[in-house]
Amino acid sequence: MTTADRVVVTGVGLVCALGEDADAVFERILAHEFAAREWPDLAAAGFPVTAANRVTVDTVEPAAGRGRRLAMRAVAAALESAHTDAADLGRTGVYVGSTMGESAGFEARADGAVQDLDDSSAHTFATEIARRLGTGGPRRTYGTACAAGNYAIGSAARAISAGRVESAIAGGVEPFSRIAMVGFARLRAMSRDRCRPFDRNRRGMQLGEGAAFLVLERESAARRRGAPVRAVVGGLGLSGDAHHPTAPRPDGSGITAAMRQALELTGIGARDVGWINAHGTGTAQSDAAEARAVAAVFGVDDPPGVSSLKGAVGHCMGAATAVEAALSVIALGRRTLPPNVGLLDRDEELPIDVVTAARPSPDLRWVMNCGYAFGGLNSALLLGAAS
Repeated sequence: MTTADRVVVTGVGLVCALGEDADAVFERILAHEFAAREWPDLAAAGFPVTAANRVTVDTVEPAAGRGRRLAMRAVAAALESAHTDAADLGRTGVYVGSTMGESAGFEARADGAVQDLDDSSAHTFATEIARRLGTGGPRRTYGTACAAGNYAIGSAARAISAGRVESAIAGGVEPFSRIAMVGFARLRAMSRDRCRPFDRNRRGMQLGEGAAFLVLERESAARRRGAPVRAVVGGLGLSGDAHHPTAPRPDGSGITAAMRQALELTGIGARDVGWINAHGTGTAQSDAAEARAVAAVFGVDDPPGVSSLKGAVGHCMGAATAVEAALSVIALGRRTLPPNVGLLDRDEELPIDVVTAARPSPDLRWVMNCGYAFGGLNSALLLGAAS
């Protein structure tokens, strides 16, 4: 990709179950820390699975508006990181991914409470961010489930490249959802103890929550105002499996198509990618399909390192790829691949190089941030080193 009009990341904001500072969370992941724990309130309510990755231990915090609070905390951190304040935002666009929206509103309605469900829909996040910051650009919401953060960031970058906006706040948010806990448990997709992506004895995912946002702008504008240039946004590859409501194509061909499109749009080769920030849910079918896709695109002789961060922070659904994109930016800055937290016994049948311990990578240039969603929505977003 040319350097004249690159879209760059100048700010990173993150709130997840491991903490609210992206650098500190990255350090905790390097140390193999994880956030999952048993929750007495879930046990008391009769949930079949009671382990989750939640942002606070304060279960009496009002559930209403929780997602908006998470979003604004992450946005504030991103703006501070970018050395930006509200007066600089102008025609800034707001691009947000989410799966459930303010799911507590739907839960309250199901319990018979009088509830304005329009105020619980995912669009409320972009509306709240724009209102609080006074931004004058477009507001976009992406309900593409577990790929939504990538959709939001990639779409924002395209809008800046096309001149439709001057800058963008882009990412995702997902408050903890009891609806999702029930749904995934009934699908038997959840682990009762730990999420162990790419492990031979993997038993499923664990739910998380959080928010992550990036500040995006043209590199020339960032340099002009002396902003930190933290990473470059490459291409967003997308594909649709059209295979099954919940399962990916077993051969990984849909995922392969998204990965290859990201490389083509960015104008780089497979060997330029030094780390794959994998979707890696810890479910048998999804991990296997993803590993086959990685092998198909990157080969098996000298492949890039692969790790999933969901063993550390849980599956944050609509915020997952946004959280992982934020941590990808940190990895690029640190030139370090984080480990696949939770791994005990690597599945030798998966033809990938799973990162088992923090791995320095002085030549790390590109990271592929991957996210796939029910219904066969596949996404692969490339993020590059700033220099």
